[in-house]
Amino acid sequence: MPERLFDVAPDGQLFFGPGVLRRSPFAADVAYIIALWAHIDGDLASILSRMLKADIAVGTAMYLSLVNSGGQRSALNAAAKEALPEWQQLLLQTIGSVAETSRTERNQFAHRVWGHSSELPDAILLTHPKTIVNHNVSHRQRSEILPDGRGVIRPEPIDDKDILVYRQGDIDAAVAGAEHAQELYRLFYAVVCGSGEGPKAQLLADPIVRKRLDEIGKNASEEAKAILGIKAKEKLKH
Repeated sequence: MPERLFDVAPDGQLFFGPGVLRRSPFAADVAYIIALWAHIDGDLASILSRMLKADIAVGTAMYLSLVNSGGQRSALNAAAKEALPEWQQLLLQTIGSVAETSRTERNQFAHRVWGHSSELPDAILLTHPKTIVNHNVSHRQRSEILPDGRGVIRPEPIDDKDILVYRQGDIDAAVAGAEHAQELYRLFYAVVCGSGEGPKAQLLADPIVRKRLDEIGKNASEEAKAILGIKAKEKLKH
């Protein structure tokens, strides 16, 4: 998990710019993660099409017309509630929960600003665009007007509290998370297509899915629990 710059190297010289990622050894992995999520969205569009009993072209057009991941997730959940048995709804909800961290990271990689620190040559930094905008404003905005009409500009340092530090291990974990999300959604697509017990068995054997499913499905019906092998919580002995 990436650390905050404030916690590891607060005194380095910072630089943020559009060329930072291009010169970084992590550039290919960042592009790979973004590309993976484009393919995952394609898989999700196919899942939605299947649930709507629509042509894939129709379902994909509908899915892509939803402008953000929140709207897409709501559409999937609404369709699942009407089209799928409870146990499949729980599986889809669980996979979405597991994949959400990777989805969020992908969005940050695509929409935030990359930088580097003189103290961390083996790392790359990531922060919200507002952090850089506020820093740039402080270099241009007059903070005081003198009696003679001249302005005083007092540049502020970059706020490092919201800057994340990505090292090789963090990037490798991000790649693994995106690949895992893709595998889970493809297995679920096979489930809703009725491709036998294999895909369901693979999903239920995944330790991360298993743990999250036991949490999400604790209030499910007994039938759904039996199909998914959700263990009932042991009652505390008095």
